[in-house]
Amino acid sequence: MKNKTLIICLIISQLLVSVFSTSGINVACANNSNSCLSTCPVPTITGSGTQACSWTGTLAMGCAITDCTCLTAGPPTSITGLTDLTCTSCKGSTQNLYANPSGTACISSSSSCTNRGQVAWNVSDCTLCTPSTPALVSGACQACNTITSAWTDDNCHACASTASPKGNTNFANSAGTACVNASQTCNSASRGTTSGNAWTAADCLACTPATPVLVPASQGSQTTSCAACSTVSTGLSDTQCNACATNASPQTKNIFANAAGSACIASSLTCNSSSRGTTNANAWTAPDCLACTPATPAVKLDASPATTSSCVACNSITSGWTDDNCNSCAMTASPTSKNIFAKTDGSSCVAASYSCNQTSRGSNKWTNADCALCNGTASKSNQYASVDGSSCQASTFSGQIFVSILLVLSALLI
Repeated sequence: MKNKTLIICLIISQLLVSVFSTSGINVACANNSNSCLSTCPVPTITGSGTQACSWTGTLAMGCAITDCTCLTAGPPTSITGLTDLTCTSCKGSTQNLYANPSGTACISSSSSCTNRGQVAWNVSDCTLCTPSTPALVSGACQACNTITSAWTDDNCHACASTASPKGNTNFANSAGTACVNASQTCNSASRGTTSGNAWTAADCLACTPATPVLVPASQGSQTTSCAACSTVSTGLSDTQCNACATNASPQTKNIFANAAGSACIASSLTCNSSSRGTTNANAWTAPDCLACTPATPAVKLDASPATTSSCVACNSITSGWTDDNCNSCAMTASPTSKNIFAKTDGSSCVAASYSCNQTSRGSNKWTNADCALCNGTASKSNQYASVDGSSCQASTFSGQIFVSILLVLSALLI
């Protein structure tokens, strides 16, 4: 009875081994020894419940890992010393035939990471074998931060997939100078010919920043393209204008779209009315009104609240003219006007040689003509220039001499 029980236990144990163990396939361990156990390299495995891997078989017939669950049971906390032989023997239903260079994992590269011989490297193998140098440059694996030009889609994808955290810049821009977050390749030969590879506004901006404007397909056509801002007269945005300006050669200052979206202009801030005129920081200026909204080229500083401002038409201003508003209105007049400076009292614009404002005029000399234009010709108005041209006065130089002579004569007669 005792013998029968022992036999049954042995049978059950063999069945359990056959069910729960997974032996590897035969591989060739090249060595002069006849023992697989002493010839084939054994990985080092640590972790609770793990077991050491061992080899079985003969060199003549082939060697195999006795039980491949040694690589996964436990699970192991660390594995080192894996070789191509171990990975190939335990590949199972996967294509993880080769060990990575550090011997810590089996991977599905197309050839060995350490014994490639004459097999050329490819981007996929660089990514799998050496994640820190996943890009392929001139036949060698290279780190992403060392590449400054000639980016390819494959290299961009490799660098994005190995970044921490993973990136989304999977495609090279058209110039090959950077990786971008496009929906498809930026290669113009593969874009814009069908509805499936149609250009999008976002892809035009990312792939071809010098031509960031989407030209949609015309009726009856599937052809799409990207265009420069200068060729477009509708639908321009600040983002597109900024891309065109910064990628122009030389760069321009036309980084904002006008309010109509018909041109890129060099305003100081956006022309978007919802983002202007509410605070001192985003206040409208006459030059910006002229550039953004030519039909309302003058600026009005509102009183309630005092921080608000707006662009207005020239014919709505009856007082408080400034040099900037006069210049804007002169520029948009048809025909253009020379009345680019405000009179001293701000009642209108005049064609003076320089500003009527003494501070703005600076060291520029006054003339009788400018004094008359700026101050008017009414009685006692400062319509005459002083002798040194530093100011305007109500009397002429000859009148001053006459008064001086009278004073001298009066003094002599006394």
